[in-house]
Amino acid sequence: MNKVFNKLFRYSVIFSVLLALLPTQLMAKDILTTTPVTYMLATQLMKGSPITTTYLAPKRYGLERLNNWYATKGEAKALEAGKTATVAITLKALWPQDPLFVYARQGNINLIEIDASQSISPRAKGIASVQLSDGNSSIYAWLNPNNIGTMLSIVSEDLKRLWPDYAALIENNQQQLLLKIRLLVNQQQQTLFDEEIDSVVLLSDQLEDFASANQLFVVQRLFKAELEWTDQDKSALKALLQESPHLWLLTTKKVSQQLKQLLPTFSNILVIDSIDRWGGSGIKLEQPLQRWLF
Repeated sequence: MNKVFNKLFRYSVIFSVLLALLPTQLMAKDILTTTPVTYMLATQLMKGSPITTTYLAPKRYGLERLNNWYATKGEAKALEAGKTATVAITLKALWPQDPLFVYARQGNINLIEIDASQSISPRAKGIASVQLSDGNSSIYAWLNPNNIGTMLSIVSEDLKRLWPDYAALIENNQQQLLLKIRLLVNQQQQTLFDEEIDSVVLLSDQLEDFASANQLFVVQRLFKAELEWTDQDKSALKALLQESPHLWLLTTKKVSQQLKQLLPTFSNILVIDSIDRWGGSGIKLEQPLQRWLF
């Protein structure tokens, strides 16, 4: 009996020593996110570390459906995920309705919030937001690559303080992603220049940030869903493009049959992914900015 006890005691001592040698962060589930851009930032900054990142929202849900999901089916999931998490990365300053932290905190009072849109500090660093006609700010700030760089800096600073053992790794990952962001800006600008895109018609309010970031002149805005377009809407759009064939239509959706029938010979249409949901594309670890390309 003593031999068995001594053997168990030795194993427990060895296990305790090994556990002490490991970074305490390895024991946590770590980071929670609920938007593609915050997931992208977290996974890129912690690439090469054992820190895990969880995307809580249903893959098919856009931002406009998340509050209802968290208030119903997602409440229990968020609470459970919060129990073992260290951080929830939100966009609270940009999107006050961001539900992630509120629900995940119910499972863990010690959960830390990182607001990627504005640092929580005396000298707060924040992104550039676009004010809409109704007085609200657009929440699609990630369609402006310069804002991604600011978000990257905000999240990086907090993650380095939370996991100092990986500070050097996080800093290196930050610089690598920053370089990719600069290349993205160059690619977007070159495409707009090559195609001579400077005056546009927006078919989605989600593209206000993109238009502003690229200094595009918005001639017209038609934000109704296509199924709600009246004959007057269709006639006005067709007449506008006939009078100004150099204009470009910017949309977040695949070109529909209705649009093709309405404008059978018009080809100046640029489809831009609003990146408001995980969808079928997700966020790829090795090509994190793929969905920002066009």
